[in-house]
Amino acid sequence: MICPNCKNSVAFNRRICDSCGMDLEPARKIVERSNILYNRGLKMAQVRNFSGAIPILERSLTLYKHNSDARNLLGLIYFEIGDIVEALSSWLISRHLDPEDNEADYFLEKVQRDTAELDSMNLAIKKYNIALKEAKQHNFDLAIIQLKKAISVNPKFLKAYQLLTLIYMNVGETGKAQRLINTGLRIDIGNTTLLRYRQEITGAVVPGSGEGYSVSSDEAKDKPIAAKFSYKEDKPSLFPFINLVIGVIIGIICAQWLIVPTVKKNMKEEYESNKIDYSAELANKSATISQLTKTVTDLEKKIAELESGIVSSRGTGTVNVKNESYTMFFEAWENYSELKDREYTDDEIVTLGFKLWKINSEDITDGHAETLLADMRNDIYPKAAKKVYARAKDIYENEMYEEAVDWMSAAAAMDPENGNPLYYLGKSYQALDRYKEALDAYNKTLEVDPNSTLKEMIEERISECKKKLS
Repeated sequence: MICPNCKNSVAFNRRICDSCGMDLEPARKIVERSNILYNRGLKMAQVRNFSGAIPILERSLTLYKHNSDARNLLGLIYFEIGDIVEALSSWLISRHLDPEDNEADYFLEKVQRDTAELDSMNLAIKKYNIALKEAKQHNFDLAIIQLKKAISVNPKFLKAYQLLTLIYMNVGETGKAQRLINTGLRIDIGNTTLLRYRQEITGAVVPGSGEGYSVSSDEAKDKPIAAKFSYKEDKPSLFPFINLVIGVIIGIICAQWLIVPTVKKNMKEEYESNKIDYSAELANKSATISQLTKTVTDLEKKIAELESGIVSSRGTGTVNVKNESYTMFFEAWENYSELKDREYTDDEIVTLGFKLWKINSEDITDGHAETLLADMRNDIYPKAAKKVYARAKDIYENEMYEEAVDWMSAAAAMDPENGNPLYYLGKSYQALDRYKEALDAYNKTLEVDPNSTLKEMIEERISECKKKLS
């Protein structure tokens, strides 16, 4: 989630912002409420109750404007009812507020690529505006012609159905109006405007509460019938009380002789068993600590030997790629050791992750160094992957394609199951006219994520690269 005070990204389960120290509990409750409203709007949209879903999604966005799922769904609903302007506005705002891994990119690119559909929607809007102007001037015949053209161009344009229905009702053609209402409700089953028009045509009224009802008559029906019983109270007796006292005394004696010794025995056995278990666990932990201490000592000695080897090689004037890799390795190790002892910033974790990726693993031939490098990467890569990808995407959008190749490669190495870095790596290579590398990146993207939402565009780019290489 986004901290409302400093605007930094914070893990959703954090109670306090790491950057500014703000209490995030109220903000988290707001986000949870926004997600609840989004889920409610999604259920309505799934059954095509768009008119009911739109205000709920708008309330969700009022609570938390960074809810990109709610804003993207709102854009899809507007697109489905033919309101392309509102749809594009929703997706553009969504991409502006949340530029990283946002499905709005796919929707916008899809609409922009399908120019024929976009032109037809624009034409339908123009026809609708002309019809609205003619209807206000009571030129209903001209308005009907323009609205029919708008519907033929865009059969999902719900506003055109509403206006044409209203005109037909005004000129007395209720049969045509009823057919239009039925067609419009297939697009949006909860459209209140069309439902109101249908109510006016059919003359349906809300049934009354019923006449002839009387509270007194109901009370008369439910009046209880008095029952008569013959009851005679018994005389008090002392024997039940005596029997109760005797029973309690016998129970106490049985508990003292039978139950209490058994409970004490079980507690003693459980205590002895736990004592043995704790002793064994303590011995195992002591052995583990000793082994780890020995391993750390050996690694420190090995690091010292490697550092002395690098210094001696520099003194003789021989610096090779392997020594440079070890130099980068020790710099990364120093940064890693420092970051483990304190909270790190986004820039620090991104820098360290990129530095670890730059190290050539083949040059690190020492077994201890290989283990240390693998441990550092296993720890840092999951934390730095998304941040490195965000940095790489900024570099790509600034058209610095040479640098974007390195950063996207690093992001792909840190998160092998994410196809987005590979996709943008291919686009970077393609922008540099390196079509073979671009083709390899696109193919690997489909291997990693065969069901990607960008599959159609990736396949088109693969075809373009193959044409360039042929």
